[in-house]
Amino acid sequence: MTRTDAGRHIDRRIGWRGACVAAALCLGSLSACSGAASVPEDNAAATTDVVSPSANAVAPVEAPVVARQPTGAPAPAPRADAAQTASRVIGTKDRTLSDGKVCEVSFVYGGREPESIFWEEPCAGVTAKMMDRRELEQLGRWERLEDADRTFVERMPGGKVLYVGGPASASVYPVGTTGTSYEVSVAD
Repeated sequence: MTRTDAGRHIDRRIGWRGACVAAALCLGSLSACSGAASVPEDNAAATTDVVSPSANAVAPVEAPVVARQPTGAPAPAPRADAAQTASRVIGTKDRTLSDGKVCEVSFVYGGREPESIFWEEPCAGVTAKMMDRRELEQLGRWERLEDADRTFVERMPGGKVLYVGGPASASVYPVGTTGTSYEVSVAD
């Protein structure tokens, strides 16, 4: 301690006040690089109240105010194609379960997650496709549906429901009140 300023001793070493000033200068230069203001307007008065008289010996560095410029318009959302929005049969695959050969039919209804069902015949003899009311009527399957099932079929996305048929039987798979698809036999 070498000199007195207004009755107080000041240390020549930097000390905690000097460290605060150095930190403030570093933060000011970092915020200038990021394009943000160095001190928010609501905190500007509070920051100047904290600075000691000995710290004012160094001129504060003013960060230039950089106006934010738009970088361009956001990219348009990709258009949904028919493969993403339409109900469709994804594919069939022969599987072997403990009961023997079955056909796994994978399908998706528009706006829903893909699903799979197992048909108890090999895929070679199975027809799996999305059908509307007219197609079901042409096959004579519409009359086999009860009124509630007909309502569910007509409410399906695009008016189409999964139809799976083989030599021995046929079924449709509408989505019911629980939000899950269920089997309705239309031929025995």
